[in-house]
Amino acid sequence: MGNLGGSEILVILLIGLLVLGPTRLPELTRQIGRALREVRKVTTGFQEELRAAVEDPIVEAEARIRGTVLTSETAENQGTEARSDISDSNEKSEPTGSNGTQLEKTTQEDD
Repeated sequence: MGNLGGSEILVILLIGLLVLGPTRLPELTRQIGRALREVRKVTTGFQEELRAAVEDPIVEAEARIRGTVLTSETAENQGTEARSDISDSNEKSEPTGSNGTQLEKTTQEDD
């Protein structure tokens, strides 16, 4: 259903005039106008309620705070894990030679 031009509306009104007569046609057009107005009110109200629910600033602010807390906790956990991995690898690593064998710890004694 697209837009109706002037000629299409004129044809519809002429057919309505022939079918309903001159006394009932104005009454019917008023009723149709009222019904369309009510439909527009309802749809506008629904759209406003939906926007208010989606764009509620308090809910949005709470969601942003939760997101910030979660990202900071995740970053802290990842930093702690990375530091513990580094310290674990430093503790476990022992000096090895070029062929992969472990080097013995030698101490030099003063002569």
